[in-house]
Amino acid sequence: MTRLFMLVCLGIVCQGTTGNILRGESLNKSLPILHEWKFFDYDFGSDERRQDAILSGEYDYKNNYPSDIDQWHDKIFVTMLRYNGVPSSLNVISKKVGDGGPLLQPYPDWSFAKYDDCSGIVSASKLAIDKCDRLWVLDSGLVNNTQPMCSPKLLTFDLTTSQLLKQVEIPHDVAVNATTGKGRLSSLAVQSLDCNTNSDTMVYIADEKGEGLIVYHNSDDSFHRLTSNTFDYDPKFTKMTIDGESYTAQDGISGMALSPMTNNLYYSPVASTSLYYVNTEQFRTSDYQQNDIHYEGVQNILDTQSSAKVVSKSGVLFFGLVGDSALGCWNEHRTLERHNIRTVAQSDETLQMIASMKIKEALPHVPIFDRYINREYILVLSNKMQKMVNNDFNFDDVNFRIMNANVNELILNTRCENPDNDRTPFKISIHL
Repeated sequence: MTRLFMLVCLGIVCQGTTGNILRGESLNKSLPILHEWKFFDYDFGSDERRQDAILSGEYDYKNNYPSDIDQWHDKIFVTMLRYNGVPSSLNVISKKVGDGGPLLQPYPDWSFAKYDDCSGIVSASKLAIDKCDRLWVLDSGLVNNTQPMCSPKLLTFDLTTSQLLKQVEIPHDVAVNATTGKGRLSSLAVQSLDCNTNSDTMVYIADEKGEGLIVYHNSDDSFHRLTSNTFDYDPKFTKMTIDGESYTAQDGISGMALSPMTNNLYYSPVASTSLYYVNTEQFRTSDYQQNDIHYEGVQNILDTQSSAKVVSKSGVLFFGLVGDSALGCWNEHRTLERHNIRTVAQSDETLQMIASMKIKEALPHVPIFDRYINREYILVLSNKMQKMVNNDFNFDDVNFRIMNANVNELILNTRCENPDNDRTPFKISIHL
């Protein structure tokens, strides 16, 4: 039986619960696979160019790991963390297929893959496509995920022309924790309210190593770094176990998702079983003060650590369940309690570490008649993170997958569906 009790801790309202998260009434064993890879390769333009890249160390298939995906029309974007041997960090899936799977093609071209003078993209850790047909790219500036090569920056592309619209460096005192000196920008959420004015676009960036949240205003290129104990990792949950294989992650806030319905920004520290959120309306004015920001959340509501998150237009929050190799969900129309959370997909084979998720409408490969019935689809990237950390991939096996599913079908007959008798979103309480 589920039991709920309230307590005040860490400066926020928290809830503790007991009992296991239930699986969906009609649990999907896995998700339909859209693309899969044993390893990643690129369209170098010629065999000679590819061989040169291999001989020079520019390309090493063993070091190419995907971190994010998104889709715009027929383009599927894939970002690769810049390890030694990664020739391009921001890419699209080409129509060509190699021995490992579909070949990647640098976006918008090879010139952005070069970073010797820091004019290109070093490591596109995350990306987001807004409703204005703009691609936002978070470049951590890190090589091998630890070594600063260039200043981190935020880039914006016009997807209709593939032209760079804007490139803004993130100041050092914003990008790292001033006390610890640590920083690794790992998650991105974009809020575009009006495509006619730049002033209505805000960007939220998570620093998982420095345990901070960065708020960027597109109107004046201002950055603000926020701190909260809800961003901090929990030492009790630093051991991550996926498919029986473990590694340690002392990382804070990550896996952010912005709700288009409530304007809540959901997040969890990597090493945590908690789920938090902050209402972004608090950031609309430039005179907000850090001490006035209120964070809400539920401590230890999950049975395992969570990874990537995304929220549908109807208010369904999806999140990866790391130790379960599963996909969980919760509906904003219901109270944030354990008995309202469901597991709607699980596979020890295909869902090992959900690294990225996006909600899209009318995907090109979806039959035309279906696009107008249930428009929302979820894209899911899994990348076997434990193999990357422990450096023990078997490249004869399928290691990386992009999957998709219809949102309505995924949550059918579960508590993640909207309640029939209540169409009012879960109410938050903000005390300014």
